[in-house]
Amino acid sequence: MFVSEIPSMFASFIAGILTFLSPCIFPLLPGYISFMSGESLENLKTDTADSSRFSPRFKAFLGALFFGLGFTIVFVALGATATSFGRVLNSYQTLLSQIAGVIVIIFGLHMIGVFKIKFLMKTSKINYEKKSFPFFLNAFFLGIAFVLGWTPCVGPILAGILAVASQESSVTQGMLLLFVYSLGLWIPFLVAALAVNEVISAVRKAGRYLIWVERIAGALLIIIGLLLLTNKMTALTVWFTKVFSFLPVVG
Repeated sequence: MFVSEIPSMFASFIAGILTFLSPCIFPLLPGYISFMSGESLENLKTDTADSSRFSPRFKAFLGALFFGLGFTIVFVALGATATSFGRVLNSYQTLLSQIAGVIVIIFGLHMIGVFKIKFLMKTSKINYEKKSFPFFLNAFFLGIAFVLGWTPCVGPILAGILAVASQESSVTQGMLLLFVYSLGLWIPFLVAALAVNEVISAVRKAGRYLIWVERIAGALLIIIGLLLLTNKMTALTVWFTKVFSFLPVVG
């Protein structure tokens, strides 16, 4: 990764964390962890296995690992598609950047609560049922369904990251950008799977603060949108490269 890519990578990682903390994901964490592990919350809290040779906590961690793998594959594929599309229309790059900036700002205003976009408030009805697969495969399929179904949580922020990915100079960079976003979402799930008791306690206490997480995410989108609209994303990258020129270049 080149030094010039660090600002967008950092923003993508923070966006992933904010997605995890959004009001329609964080409050449902105990249910997610229970489903991913195939264990009841009671077993997870006491870490007491019934008949399985694996402890409930280990199963929760493994389930979170495969859950993240499922949504990461979809995110990275979307990143490759966005960058490929941007390269095809390279001669219109400035115009596309401005259009993307306006769209991202609109999504940011939606998340802050200035107005609401109805289709972003709907959850896609994906007919996902828990099949008789091993628990970790159930978690993997849930990860794929998660991206396709949780439009209110994933849609606006993902649109902003994809807009940035469309400006990348190579498909690899676009894929890496979405992979970093995925890590920002994935790592907290892994941590939560190992700390179920703490998660349940935090969910009970966090309720009224989660709306501010959504507003912070909206503000981040507006900043990204303004950078795209004014063509300052490239300027920021150039500035960052000069300031941190002492850092090694990888790749």
